[in-house]
Parts: sequence; structure tokens; C-alpha cells
Amino acid sequence: MRKWLTLLVPCAVLAAAIVWWKRGDPGTPVAPPSSVEAAVAVSSPLASLQATPQAQEHLERQRFEADAKDFFARSASLRAVERSERADALTRQIDKYEAACGLSAGEAVLLRTALVKATVDDPARQAEQVAAIADRYRAHADRRMAAFLEQQRNDPRFQAYKAREAQVVAEVMAATTIPAGLTRDQYLRQRLQEERERAYAP
Repeated sequence: MRKWLTLLVPCAVLAAAIVWWKRGDPGTPVAPPSSVEAAVAVSSPLASLQATPQAQEHLERQRFEADAKDFFARSASLRAVERSERADALTRQIDKYEAACGLSAGEAVLLRTALVKATVDDPARQAEQVAAIADRYRAHADRRMAAFLEQQRNDPRFQAYKAREAQVVAEVMAATTIPAGLTRDQYLRQRLQEERERAYAP
């Protein structure tokens, strides 16, 4: 029996030592994370940012601009079918961004005109289509201007400003002295700006 105890005690001590070693010494400093772990920790916020709708829209806009630049650079070397398909895709993108106010009317006109020149070989047809684009945007601009003027006519603040505008112009033009350092035009602009701010103040 003593012989078994003599063998059992060292084995138990050895097993306890192994268990203690595997659980780690609380006093031992923790090893720094590996480069892979650090990269994952850093890239996680970046991945979250890239997944936001704003970031996705930005990336999509960059792809659109890159596609347009590539198309216009290589359109002459593309086969007719591919050129037509890519032009149609760009037209849909232009429609989308213009509807969402992501393109100004001027930018849209330039892009649409460039697409016509890249896809229509006949100069006469080119001229017709470019003229049609210009007419369409001119008519749209005229409608917007008419709507704006109608809105202004019905806006009492605008009417109040216009009434004061004529008086201010007359006063500045009749003035014999202008505040130091200002020309008459600069002084007039300053006075009119003050009147606009006063008229539209909440």
C-alpha cells in the first residue's frame, strides 16, 4: 500500500502542476494581439462605415463617373452593340442622378450631348438630337422660371423687399457721400442685402 502511495503522490503533484500551468498565471502579462487580430479590430469600424447608405451611394457615384469616363475614352473602339448598350446604361444613370438632384441641368446636358456624339455617326442626326436636348432643357428652365416668378408674386416678403429695393436704389444714387472704403456699387449691394435679410427674417 505504501508503495502505491509513493507512486500516486508524485503523479498527483504532476497533474496539479499541469492544470495550474494551463490555466495561466494571473501575474503573467497578456501577449499582444497578433497582426491579424489587430487588422480585424481596425477594419471592423471601417467595414461598418463602408456599409452605410451614404458610403454606398458615394461608391456608386464613383463607379458611374468611372464608367462614363471609360466609355467616352473608348467609345470609338467599341463594337456598335456594346457601345449602344453602355450608352443606354449611362443614360439611365443620368436620368436617375438628375431626378435625385445629383446632377445639375448643365452637367446633364453636357453628358447627354457627349453620348449623342459618341453613338451617332451621322453629323446631321447628331445636330438634330443635340438641338432637341437643348430645346428640352430650355423649355424646362422656362417652366421653372415661370413657377418661381409666380411664387415670388404671391410671397408678401418678396413684395415688401421689392418695394424697399426701389427706395434704397434711389437713396444710394442720390447720396453725395458714401461710407469710407466703399464704392457706390458696393454700398448699394450692402444696403440691398440688409433689406433682403430684414424682409426674410423669421
